[in-house]
Amino acid sequence: MKKIVPDPPAIPVLDTAQYETSLLDRAAADRALDYYLPGPKPARPVAAATYEIPDSVNLEAALAQASDLLRCAGASANEVGNGMPGAARDLVLSIGHLVELAKAYVDKSLDNLTTH
Repeated sequence: MKKIVPDPPAIPVLDTAQYETSLLDRAAADRALDYYLPGPKPARPVAAATYEIPDSVNLEAALAQASDLLRCAGASANEVGNGMPGAARDLVLSIGHLVELAKAYVDKSLDNLTTH
């Protein structure tokens, strides 16, 4: 009877010198990865932001502005999606639905907001 898959190779037992060499190789590889693949980028400073919202904006005004922006984004997605065929149309219209859902949550927050 022939075996289709050969036996796996035996794992050799490393002596102390080989074990230390293996650790040194691992440390070198980790240093190389850290150098060429740095961690996440630092947060962008607020001064470099495209749009800066002043601290003086109250919650109700911010939610009202977000609702208006979401309304515009939903209208844009629906208008563009209606002129597209196939899967691209479905994708754009699904974005429109997600925007409408987000707008509904913002509007609900505005309705339940207690003003002082």
